[in-house]
Amino acid sequence: MIDSITFLPKYDATFEQNAEYLRQILPLMSNNKIAADPLNFAIFYEYIIGRNIHLNNELDELLGKQTVFTSELSIKLFKKHICDNSINSLEKINHTLLQLINKTGEAIDATGEKASAATIHFQNQSKKLESNQGLSEIKTVLAEIIAETQYLAETSKTLQVQLDESKREMQFLRQELAQARETAKTDALTGLFNRRAFDQKLTEYIETHKQNNFELCLLILDLDHFKQVNDMFGHQAGDSVLRYTANLIKQHIAGHHFAARYGGEEMAVIMPNTSFNKAMEIAEEIRSSLARYPLKRKDNKKSIGKVTLSIGVSGYKINDSIESLIERADEAMYRAKSNGRNQIMAENFG
Repeated sequence: MIDSITFLPKYDATFEQNAEYLRQILPLMSNNKIAADPLNFAIFYEYIIGRNIHLNNELDELLGKQTVFTSELSIKLFKKHICDNSINSLEKINHTLLQLINKTGEAIDATGEKASAATIHFQNQSKKLESNQGLSEIKTVLAEIIAETQYLAETSKTLQVQLDESKREMQFLRQELAQARETAKTDALTGLFNRRAFDQKLTEYIETHKQNNFELCLLILDLDHFKQVNDMFGHQAGDSVLRYTANLIKQHIAGHHFAARYGGEEMAVIMPNTSFNKAMEIAEEIRSSLARYPLKRKDNKKSIGKVTLSIGVSGYKINDSIESLIERADEAMYRAKSNGRNQIMAENFG
């Protein structure tokens, strides 16, 4: 069974986060004389939250050249960067698959027609054999049957070649479809899974937990003062910090863990078959590794300074939903923020 895939972008920032994004978006659009219509707002919303590196790079170039934002350009940017790129891949695969099915169907139909014609011919020859007893007549009928059999064999061979070719094309399409499905689950900037994939995977793990009762923990990680990084060093530096943090997370988690970009500067790790103490230990490894050394920009080697994380940890409880498990990790993360940042907080067990 094929999982359903939606290509609509998903936005789940809090009211406070959206208010901050709005504070940045409107002046940016106004300063660059860009119409504040819903399409442009969606484009610049994506730009400000910084999760789409390709969109940000293209917008930086366009803004640098003071390009006029026509409706055609806005539609092009929206289709190219916000509507999931894997749509094009899936449409291409779908088109090729339909062609392949039609081609194979035509080959089978043609072979079927030839086989039917041969059957009728054999029946007619059989009648001839019943009515003609002369040797010459029998030789003639047998020669015709042999010729017809050879023709039918060649037709069957041609069909087999076409079916083999179709099988190879189907295998290739399966690979392309797998790649497209993987692209639909991946955050383009960090290489982590995206929020849609995170929701699907957490649902699967919770359902499995109900059946098998294994341990399940969740980390919510948020970069501290990330807006200051963007404001002081630019969005490209901010993107580099996000990529660096994502790679750091992947280095410290286990192979069966599932790391995702949860929001703008928020990331999450689903930890099946992991005790709460072990989840706390891994969270500390991630936090301390990031905070250990100041980060530098690759282009000019200037220091960005120390970048830190606040992390909240929750563990699955009986009758937990996705929302309740996330909510407890999120609350713990915000307590880490309010307690001074650069630390880990466990969920409240009261």
